[in-house]
Amino acid sequence: MAQIEDLELRNLFRIESSEHLQKLDAGLLQLEKTPNDQALIAEVFREAHSLKGSARMLGLIDIQELANRVEDMLGEARSGKTVITAEILKPQWETLDRIRQMVSEVVGDAKPSVQSSGAIVSPIEKVVISSPPIQEPKPESSATQIPTGVEVKANDSISFGRQIPTDFRIDTLRVDAKKLDFLLTQTGELVVSRSRILRWQDEFSRLMNQLNIGSIPTEEWMKSALAMRTKLSEDASRLSVITEEIEGGIRGLRLLPIATLLEQFPRMVHDLAAAENKQVDLVFEGEATVADKRIIEEMKAPLMHMLRNAIDHGIESPEERTAAGKSPNGKILVKVSQDADHVRIDVIDDGRGLDFEAIRQQAVKRHLFNESEATSLDEAQLKNVLMTPGFSTNKMITDISGRGVGLDVVRSAVEHMHGTLQMESRSGKGMTFSLYLPVSLTSTRVTILREWGENYAMPCDAIYFSKILKPEELIIREDRQCFYHGDDIITINRLGSILDRPLRLMDTNDNSLCVVIRVGENSFGVIVDELREEEEIVLKLPPPPIKRLRNVSGVTILDSGEVCAVLNPADLAKSVHQALQKMQSATSLADQALAKAHKKSILLVEDSIVTRIQEKRILEGAGYEVITATDGLNAWNILATRVFDVVVSDIMMPNMDGLELTSKIRANKKLSDIPIILVTSLASDEDRRKGLQAGADAYISKSDFDQTVLLDSITRLI
Repeated sequence: MAQIEDLELRNLFRIESSEHLQKLDAGLLQLEKTPNDQALIAEVFREAHSLKGSARMLGLIDIQELANRVEDMLGEARSGKTVITAEILKPQWETLDRIRQMVSEVVGDAKPSVQSSGAIVSPIEKVVISSPPIQEPKPESSATQIPTGVEVKANDSISFGRQIPTDFRIDTLRVDAKKLDFLLTQTGELVVSRSRILRWQDEFSRLMNQLNIGSIPTEEWMKSALAMRTKLSEDASRLSVITEEIEGGIRGLRLLPIATLLEQFPRMVHDLAAAENKQVDLVFEGEATVADKRIIEEMKAPLMHMLRNAIDHGIESPEERTAAGKSPNGKILVKVSQDADHVRIDVIDDGRGLDFEAIRQQAVKRHLFNESEATSLDEAQLKNVLMTPGFSTNKMITDISGRGVGLDVVRSAVEHMHGTLQMESRSGKGMTFSLYLPVSLTSTRVTILREWGENYAMPCDAIYFSKILKPEELIIREDRQCFYHGDDIITINRLGSILDRPLRLMDTNDNSLCVVIRVGENSFGVIVDELREEEEIVLKLPPPPIKRLRNVSGVTILDSGEVCAVLNPADLAKSVHQALQKMQSATSLADQALAKAHKKSILLVEDSIVTRIQEKRILEGAGYEVITATDGLNAWNILATRVFDVVVSDIMMPNMDGLELTSKIRANKKLSDIPIILVTSLASDEDRRKGLQAGADAYISKSDFDQTVLLDSITRLI
């Protein structure tokens, strides 16, 4: 569809249609639960009617007709001709998705999905580039089937039907007129104060001209100077009040209710739960709590992953819940509260909780720890393992789960916003994730640390405590300098050495100033030369083309006018941890070089020559050695001649299918540890269960094929 030419109308329609579609989503979700609510039916009917009217006024006939379909259905329900059911609503979801895609096109937020020939571009044509599309028939019915014309983005399959934008940004703010009036009034006061200061500047110049060099000031001159000092002090105080009020007012304009973000998720949860054959109620509390616009924007990915995690890993199937004495409907509560300068977001589910034994087993399987080390890990350490990049406890990787991209994303995003993440598991009863975030990111309170002649700003929230370390308090553990704080052992490093300055150990004969930093549940000490005053600073991100500096969040200008680096506590913690891992690593450089030189091998089993060639190109392009087999029997004979790092197989094949091949591999002691990935057109939950029972490690549907999913799965498994 062509874009709306008028820029003002385009922006207005973007905002208005987004509001209508959001309310339609929420309304239809509620109608699925309360289909006889006539007041709600009438309300949702009005939203569809208004959207239709706006589209008609702008000549957007296709959008008008689609909105009219939703309106017609609601009109029949309002008149009693139709009873709203899940089956009745299913095509309405697809219609809303089509409308949303069309709106994105006409307002310029997305490229048209229709080619010049009028054909709809399929998902696989968008994600597989370098080779012809796989010509595999799609199943007639699938829980994850994507409506025609809906834009599909790599790695975003978890949101299903309604695609939440990967780059969630709030471009428009609605501002109370009273707030603008207040800021305008204060700006007027600021102009008056500026004029007065300029006048005093002229008066000061006049007085200085009257005073000859070496002469003694007269009594009249002294009185004028004193009067000027008094008036300047008054104006400076007034100016300080005005600027603080303006700053607070502008900061207040950026504060938005958390509901702005939360309203993105009910549809996603609905569709994902349906795809998993689970019944889930999503409940919000405290959605009126306000937070900075940037916080709301950047919390989209963490919240999406936590909700997905709750459905994939936490909430049991209705049968399991009933057998455990629970309601068949699982519950996810997103509770928002505000405490002083922080917002707390709790994501609570009533599912099964963490399986710590499964985490131990996966940690050993992924070579993070050996069996002895894994056995000694306590629950707090196992929770940290759970947030390791790429880690997942799922027995099998699928298109929507088990890819290990959840909790690491959550922790990284929260730390980036100078917040903290805590988790609590109750076996058989559920899981709670608690996020603590600053209300505003426009300014922050820091303590100035001086090290080797340079100033560094450390966020006050990250400082646990500071102390003077005496020589007798120092101990050496595993070649590291430490000290006891209660029952805890806190490692210490020179701040400069963490920042890659020349190595300089503490002088054990002198007292040292130690600042202890706390990130999550981990604490570590940094030795500095001097601890200076606290300041309120405005963080400035690194300028382009620099996007990221290790150990540094950005820069700021101190009250003294000096440019100062603002340290990133989470990065510092990672740097300390990485240094420790290097110290503890027993792997020789020769072994590392040998491992790097070894090219991983893949046995690709596929009877379709087109699919086999395409997948072989993808895998070889990623640097793997690929040996192909035309069916399961051919593959079994090849496995008798050599060892492979992973097997990628279709299921439906002659002579021996993929499930039989998987079972034979698992039953063979020599081959049983080889990771197996099934890539197939069979996409039902029953098919996935059969793959899991046979012993597959990953199950990828060809109907929603994404080469990045395949490559990521291989990387994780080998």
